[in-house]
Amino acid sequence: MRKFMKLIKEKWLRQTSLTIILVAIILVIFLLLNKIIENIDVAPLDFTKEKIYSLTDDSKNEIAKVEVNVNVYFFGYTEESSAVVLGKQYHDVNDKINVQIVNVEERPDLASEYGASSSDQLVAVSSNQRYKVIDASEMYTYDSTSYETIDVTEQKLTNAILDVTIAKKPQVYFLTGHLEYGISSSSYLYTLSQQISNEVNDVNTLDLLSSDMPETCDVLVIANPVQDFTDLETQKIENYINNGGNIIWMQNPYIFNEDQNGSNLVNVNKILSLYGINFSKGIVCEQSTENMLVGSPELIIPELTYNSIVKDIYTDGSIVMMDAGKITTADAETLENLNVTASAFIQSTDKSFYREDPNSSIYNKLDTDEEGPFVLGEILTKKISDEKQSTLVAISNALFETNATVQIGQSLTTPISLRNNRDILLNSVAYLSDREDSIRIRKDLGVVTYTATEAQDNIVKVIIFGVPILIIIAGIIITIVRKRKNK
Repeated sequence: MRKFMKLIKEKWLRQTSLTIILVAIILVIFLLLNKIIENIDVAPLDFTKEKIYSLTDDSKNEIAKVEVNVNVYFFGYTEESSAVVLGKQYHDVNDKINVQIVNVEERPDLASEYGASSSDQLVAVSSNQRYKVIDASEMYTYDSTSYETIDVTEQKLTNAILDVTIAKKPQVYFLTGHLEYGISSSSYLYTLSQQISNEVNDVNTLDLLSSDMPETCDVLVIANPVQDFTDLETQKIENYINNGGNIIWMQNPYIFNEDQNGSNLVNVNKILSLYGINFSKGIVCEQSTENMLVGSPELIIPELTYNSIVKDIYTDGSIVMMDAGKITTADAETLENLNVTASAFIQSTDKSFYREDPNSSIYNKLDTDEEGPFVLGEILTKKISDEKQSTLVAISNALFETNATVQIGQSLTTPISLRNNRDILLNSVAYLSDREDSIRIRKDLGVVTYTATEAQDNIVKVIIFGVPILIIIAGIIITIVRKRKNK
């Protein structure tokens, strides 16, 4: 080392031209090393305790089993984006997973195929069977209890890859023919239907007057019928239930349905009676200021009970229901005779009240009002046989899942975009079709702590301290030599 330094001082640093050549050589070496490291694609070092930038073993184990080619396209992202850094690790686990950053202007074909514009930031996960699009806003959620941001990027990417590689897509049918909320482009549930479809489900409409119940139906959605079922339709729905069919039923209070009331819907109530429930004619209002939106008693922020449907949103700000009714459930003996178990998971508070008269002020509770709490959402499981059961997810509000434009306070918005409204239905579909996320990964971004291993710590020390020290030493040597030369 001493001979090398002596050679540098006596031969190279005595002349300015040779000094410049030495600096150039050092720069070339640095650039070559950088290029070599870049080409071998060294995995990023993740020193965070939460392993925010690394795939968990759960993801690695599941992704390793994927046997079909999958493309993961990042629109609007850069190489340095944490989502991209994480995404590239899927290819390291399984070379059938290909990851690519896409420039919309350079690949208009891909942009058109996945509905991406130059202003979008989204990820499209595609196989030869189907694709799924994840918006950047879906990569994070917020814990309103701890006030911390939760990163669900890995959960979303892993489950998207698994979703597009499954052999069969669940079949979801929306019942029509009774003035239900529809799913056409101009209808109230269009946005919801698109989001259900984006969760890798086939979504269709079903008119039981003109067709039979499809044998492939995994979930039947009944969204606010205001006309009664015919006897033929009722029989088909009963058969579906007896064959273990699953239903999501959303119903606004009858007083908000034109020219209809509960007593007229005989067959509708006949189907509901198979599970031991019925929906109310009136609405539930809140008096608890913490459980209403913008001070409006009819805009309820209900309390959620932890279960498979709400476990991802249990602490994330709840949902907002508007003009919700109540669900009346039969007594325990009746439910037992029906072979039904009931589990309420959406409820109003004990400060809420129920009123059937829509013309009186909802801002003041009357002595005639029924006091809460009330069931607003319930899971009812009906045992058909030892091998078969039918499940109904009943929710006493349909408006909260629509893309209708409504005024909330001083702003115009769509109910489905409020809080976690969308997720209640998406999670219900996943629950009933046995498609709950197989991977649930939530990484806390509120406080990021670093716990490097000894080897990792040494690497960081070399990078942080070693390189600058070498540069400083070189500068000192050059300065000393030049001063001696000038004497």
